[in-house]
Amino acid sequence: MKKLKDVKQRLLDERMLLIEKLKGNDLSVDDSETPDPVDLAVRNYSKNVMLAVSENESRQLALVDEALLRVEDKEYGLCQNCEQAINPKRLAAIPWARYCLNCQELVERGLLDDEQ
Repeated sequence: MKKLKDVKQRLLDERMLLIEKLKGNDLSVDDSETPDPVDLAVRNYSKNVMLAVSENESRQLALVDEALLRVEDKEYGLCQNCEQAINPKRLAAIPWARYCLNCQELVERGLLDDEQ
């Protein structure tokens, strides 16, 4: 099961990378001086972008953690909806994939409830 061991290590590496990114997102604002309206708008826009990035990284971290649990439970590589094997090329590209391509398409079209 060397391949599964490699997948687990890749997921762990991705997890550490995401945690480091989330730690590095400083969303604090220095209000020691009164900024002009343009500076304030730029600062608020930047903060909103950082919040969106943090939210995406947090969601991806949850997906990676779920994939690690599936590895431990010996359910890795099975679609969470139809329980068919997920294409190995899909897993190579997205090791935290929860669904096969057909079910992922249903999720994206809103026809399958994605509990995340």
